[in-house]
Amino acid sequence: MSELALEPRAPAWVASVTVDGAAIELDDVLASVSVRHGRDDVDGQAQASTATLTFRNVTPAVLPTFEPGLELEVVATSGRSLFVGVITDETLLDDGAGGALEVIATGVLAIAGRRPVGGHAWPAELWAARVQRILAEAGLELVVTAPTPDVPIAATKPSQEADPDTGTPEVWETVSALDALERAREDVGAAIFDDAGSVYVQAFDSRAELFDPIDVDPALVLYAPAWSRTLDVANRIVLGYGYGDGSVTVDDPVSQGRFGVRMTGYFETGLADEPTARDRAVIWLDRVAFPRWKLPEIVLLEPHDLHVGQKLELSDLPAWAPFLAWSPIVEGWTDTIEGDLWTQTVVVSDPVFSGLAEPWADVPATLLWQDVAPACLWRDTDHLSNLSP
Repeated sequence: MSELALEPRAPAWVASVTVDGAAIELDDVLASVSVRHGRDDVDGQAQASTATLTFRNVTPAVLPTFEPGLELEVVATSGRSLFVGVITDETLLDDGAGGALEVIATGVLAIAGRRPVGGHAWPAELWAARVQRILAEAGLELVVTAPTPDVPIAATKPSQEADPDTGTPEVWETVSALDALERAREDVGAAIFDDAGSVYVQAFDSRAELFDPIDVDPALVLYAPAWSRTLDVANRIVLGYGYGDGSVTVDDPVSQGRFGVRMTGYFETGLADEPTARDRAVIWLDRVAFPRWKLPEIVLLEPHDLHVGQKLELSDLPAWAPFLAWSPIVEGWTDTIEGDLWTQTVVVSDPVFSGLAEPWADVPATLLWQDVAPACLWRDTDHLSNLSP
């Protein structure tokens, strides 16, 4: 008998699995379920969510039940929908006792890569309205959270001007909805992901009030993760605006004095004008001008009700860690259900990148300058405990 045949059935944490609205018998679902949400790389592009399940007792008669393109939903015993998407890949296996079908499904964001948008002029509008326009043309459900205040975006320009001599009309670029969203993401800094059948576009600067933080019990962290810090700073940002109307350059002379000039290169954006581009460039420069400690991921031993953009409160960090406590932001995670065990591998980002450094107003009046840890720099103070020796 193969290893596959020895795996337990019916994942303990899964309440239902449906395909095209029809319930699948849970005894026919191997207790080995993996669902990825958000990005698996903090610096990566948008990724559709994915789910991987294996079904047993599969015969030729039931194969049409799992036809590619049909919707698959996985619901947890908590009532939360773990995944909604469509079946895209299948592998039929021999588990030693009969047929087993491994199914991979992808979330709605994958569809955005195949839906054309544009081909005509888009007006000047606020960033959230531009994102809504893209998804409306693609015919996809959208949840957008914008910066406050929202950021003005310029009207689009034709990819080819009209030629009155030849009578050639203007030509407007047609792109996929996903490519258009990526361009919008670069205008302000945002995460793009899908959840429960909707596309989410979440500006980094909108995250402060989206969710209550989760206090993570240190005993539920699988192991003390390794911290890293690299010289990936940028202290000169050149940011275009108006789809080619001009650009601004902002510098951090302190960082340049320490590391030399390290520029980002030229970024073309649809930001409306020079003042808007300068404001955005200054905001981003403040977040990337110095090396920062970070964790690539943490592994939680029990399921938490996670959301992209949510703050985790990590306390009681090891004595050798750079901070006593840290408050990273969830960028994505993978639910792995094996039998009775449910672990979450969480990809996190530095809260400073989401504009969530501690403000001066939150520093208690009882904390005096002479009591602040001498080695603490304000740019590293994403948690008040970091101010204390």
